[in-house]
Amino acid sequence: MSTHLERIVRIYNRLRRGPVTIEVLAKWVISADIQVSTRQLYRDLNQLKTLRFAEGENIVEFTDEKNRKTWKLEYKEDAGKLTPFDINSFFLLKNFAPYAILEERKSSIEKIERFVYKNFSKNDYQKYVQANELFLRCTNYNENKYGNIEHGQIEELIWALHNSRSIIIETDLINPANIDLAKNAFPITMYPLELLFHRGRIHIAGATKEMQCLIFAIDKAFEFTLTNETFNRKKYIAAYKEKLASLYGIAEPINNKVYNIKLEFTESYAESMKNFHWHATEKWEQLKPGNYMLHLHCSIGRDLVGFVAIGLDKIKVHQPKILKDLILKKKKKSTIDIYEDDLVVDEKRANEGY
Repeated sequence: MSTHLERIVRIYNRLRRGPVTIEVLAKWVISADIQVSTRQLYRDLNQLKTLRFAEGENIVEFTDEKNRKTWKLEYKEDAGKLTPFDINSFFLLKNFAPYAILEERKSSIEKIERFVYKNFSKNDYQKYVQANELFLRCTNYNENKYGNIEHGQIEELIWALHNSRSIIIETDLINPANIDLAKNAFPITMYPLELLFHRGRIHIAGATKEMQCLIFAIDKAFEFTLTNETFNRKKYIAAYKEKLASLYGIAEPINNKVYNIKLEFTESYAESMKNFHWHATEKWEQLKPGNYMLHLHCSIGRDLVGFVAIGLDKIKVHQPKILKDLILKKKKKSTIDIYEDDLVVDEKRANEGY
């Protein structure tokens, strides 16, 4: 196949995914490692308009009010009408999906995109292609990087969830939530109940036979075995949801108590934080001087301590005393000791108190 014909076919297949402007197509040819000038791309698109690759498929050219041209593939079949809000919703989902899912499943997501576009090609996709391809960017800050190993784990866990099968946890080295589990605690039989996305990472969450809530991060270091043992999901789900609702984040709490927590924020720091979701019970109250009080009803664990610590002198714990002491007498002191005495950071010491 000649270079020219191969390029034409590849451009046509790109049009099967959705409309293009010359800017979008120029960006795509770079990522596709196609050596071609912008002028030649115009010629290729004009040539494609005269060709019939398949019955019921036509290349259509549009020119908007700014004299910007868009080319799209239209199919005879029309599955219905999409509003501009619908189209932008789809593009936002596609571009702002978590990096942990989007990167490794890119080809699958593009396959869905082609399917959606084929069925709704007569809608006004050409008006929004610039926004979809050029104006949406995700920083992926604080998002986990996953490869095919982790996505293989996810597929296996979805099978276990779908079929209500127990799994045996062989090893876990990351342990962001179950900090009290000793290395000799494994293997552990777990009844998986949900895949849980938290702070850029996917977790498998569930319970033991004794109704203990367990949450493990998907990772190469997380090893498990699927079983053919079925379990009754309804027997565990209520207690699991109640336990999860009491947690701040996903970390194992320091005890089984739920506290009425009051955290005072400086005004500007509160304004930057109060529109984020932190916990289902959160209530923000503005105080007379301008500061804010955040009210929470939840357990205390490393996620909550980290939330307070990251605010430094912009947050003050008012209650309960156990949280104040944990911050002041343990975390503050151990942090200062590391720097003043030039201590080596130590895992055991760092986990003391929670």
